[in-house]
Amino acid sequence: MSLNYRFMLKLGGTVALLNMLLNAGIAWLVLHSLETVPLWGPASIASFMLCSGGLAGFIFGYIATRATWFALRSSQALPLHWHLKSQTLIDRLPGGTFNRSFILGLCGILFTYLTLLLLEVQDRPGLLLHEFMVLICIQAALAGAGVTAMAFYRALGDRKIAKTKMAAFQKSNFS
Repeated sequence: MSLNYRFMLKLGGTVALLNMLLNAGIAWLVLHSLETVPLWGPASIASFMLCSGGLAGFIFGYIATRATWFALRSSQALPLHWHLKSQTLIDRLPGGTFNRSFILGLCGILFTYLTLLLLEVQDRPGLLLHEFMVLICIQAALAGAGVTAMAFYRALGDRKIAKTKMAAFQKSNFS
């Protein structure tokens, strides 16, 4: 397995597990007194998932970008060469860490909103607490892994890091 895939799987798995445990813990602390969690309202599936989706997208997008930059500098991952990158939506994410994290936070909200629409289409007014906990764990793990993959892939192609890495590579090999 390539160096980049190995690092991405390690980072993505760690973020997915951390996000899942964090969301499950917060959901249990906030909503454990409810027998049924309503879909809409102040203490509801929608309010919890939209907040956690946006915050997780922002925070873990930031962490994944920084971790990837560190991995590039310490040779745990290799930068993408310009001809290996295709013009995908991920390549159009902003170059700055904060701006990229903000967009990934919006992606987390969009992902959550799609989940809420599916629950609405099923005509579910709410979920039992244990069903909600399972939903939160699955959504948190998928969102964490997805945001990490997007931030990782985009950070591999960041010009300032790639130039630094290429300059160090050329200096060590051609001096």
